[in-house]
Amino acid sequence: MGVRELNVSKDLIIGSTGIADVAESVGRFLSRRGIEGDLNAWLATPDVVTELCFLNGASVMMLLRHALELEGWTNEREGCAAGEDGRVKARNLPWWDDSIWLPLEFDKPGTLEDRSTFFVGSCQQLIVELEEMRHTSSLRLGEVVPEYTDMRTDFLNFVRSNPDLALSDDDTIRWMWRALRDGAELAISQNTVLWACPD
Repeated sequence: MGVRELNVSKDLIIGSTGIADVAESVGRFLSRRGIEGDLNAWLATPDVVTELCFLNGASVMMLLRHALELEGWTNEREGCAAGEDGRVKARNLPWWDDSIWLPLEFDKPGTLEDRSTFFVGSCQQLIVELEEMRHTSSLRLGEVVPEYTDMRTDFLNFVRSNPDLALSDDDTIRWMWRALRDGAELAISQNTVLWACPD
């Protein structure tokens, strides 16, 4: 696989900003599922505790395609529809462009009733699913791409100096896997929300 230029335009945000505008809807989402969550605590955290570069929408699709391949899907359109409907093993991956993960353990991720393209998942379940991917993938998921380390060291400097990033397809998938894993762990440790905002 060759190296391609990636325009950096999507972030993962750990903090309250992802839930601020949809808190009531998220409360109803949890209530319908019989899940107790502390919305007030999540809203009380800073808007942005940490940001991670999540590359762009095309990179998200690369990760999702890999997840579908690992599950045996051969038709991408059918596989993505199954991901959106929760009919895949990796139900907590970002099948929707606007996705949040709560620092709660629950098995029924889905979309908001009043915003059908806004996904709500579980950080804990996301980690479980990412680990399953790591164990079944041949791409050495879990290895850290050197540029990812640069991003984690100084996010603002990285974003300002790397509007276009050259990564192989495999490294792009590794990056996306690592960003979701780190983001979920950070959200859990800070008792806040992980948000993949639209590009």
